[in-house]
Amino acid sequence: MLSKKQPDLCIKCHNETKSQFSMPFHHKVLEGAIRCSDCHNPHGGFEKKQTRLASGTDAACVKCHADKQGPFVFEHAPLKIEGCTVCHTPHGATNPKLLKRNDVRQLCLECHSDIGTSIGAHGTPSFHNQATGSRFRDCTTCHVKIHGSQTHRFFFR
Repeated sequence: MLSKKQPDLCIKCHNETKSQFSMPFHHKVLEGAIRCSDCHNPHGGFEKKQTRLASGTDAACVKCHADKQGPFVFEHAPLKIEGCTVCHTPHGATNPKLLKRNDVRQLCLECHSDIGTSIGAHGTPSFHNQATGSRFRDCTTCHVKIHGSQTHRFFFR
């Protein structure tokens, strides 16, 4: 009963998203793998950007990305408080994993600004001030469960 099919109908008014879906890394909306209404409520709602939420701030995201959903024993606070968009752009990006920054370390440093001090976050020694080696160029080399962990408070497992 729609006058056009998705996403053509949505892009007619929301044309800024078409360019986002044309970026190198994007959700496969234009390809037809998912629809706008999978994440957004087309008839409105009270949630930000009319996202389709059942419960929680990122229900639309974890519907497909269930492995990122908590609750975790040790949670990454920005994810729990601000949601996925604190690090990711939802429609498309020039960076892998739809990250807001092209360098993972740069994204981490936006919040973890105590790196380079002798004592780092949570009172642990900070070895990040020697960030010349490849080991320190990407925080996720060691911190592999950055969304949260059931076993380690620094998201190592």
